[in-house]
Amino acid sequence: MQRRVLATKERIYSSIIEELKKAPLTEITDRNIISKAQVSSGTFYKYFRNHTDALRELENNLLKDYSFVLNSDLKYWHVDKLTMDSNSVKLIQNNLNNTFKFWNKNNDYLLVLVSKNSDKYFFDQLISETELQNKKILAKCKTKTKIKITSDKLKVDAFAHQLAAAEIESFIWCYKHLDYMSRNEIKEAVAETITNAPFNLIMQKNVA
Repeated sequence: MQRRVLATKERIYSSIIEELKKAPLTEITDRNIISKAQVSSGTFYKYFRNHTDALRELENNLLKDYSFVLNSDLKYWHVDKLTMDSNSVKLIQNNLNNTFKFWNKNNDYLLVLVSKNSDKYFFDQLISETELQNKKILAKCKTKTKIKITSDKLKVDAFAHQLAAAEIESFIWCYKHLDYMSRNEIKEAVAETITNAPFNLIMQKNVA
């Protein structure tokens, strides 16, 4: 029974994604999703109040998985400084394996959920979750300029937020261009974004 429920919900989730590829969320109706998923109205409303309720459940399921994989990657990090050398890039490439696997598996859904046709909830929550995990390691990090992330000059909350935004934007850009980039090139691009971000933020004085 549980397997049947999950399969039905997955059809509904998939239908929401397909509809969002064609139209903004504000133009999509319950009827659109019910028809696309080929389920009865009774079945649909048994599990969801409406299509936005179904969308939110899908988003929260993905966010839960994302939080798990990101935490599982970052808990093994022992980074005492962020530098722009090749060793740092390789470190990140080799220690975000679960996060990359998550994006490889779910990129079709993820790109739609962060698109202009969806709402901002999912994008904002991706950044928020990344920011939360970043805070766990940023206190240990300092840059080549010897400016501690936890000092008055660089507020950890603002720094973690902007670094998270840079990470997520990098993932989104790379997976939008998946036809032109290999998986290894994506890893390298994301790793370079993460290692460059502290220096860019310092130089641009984006963190007060």
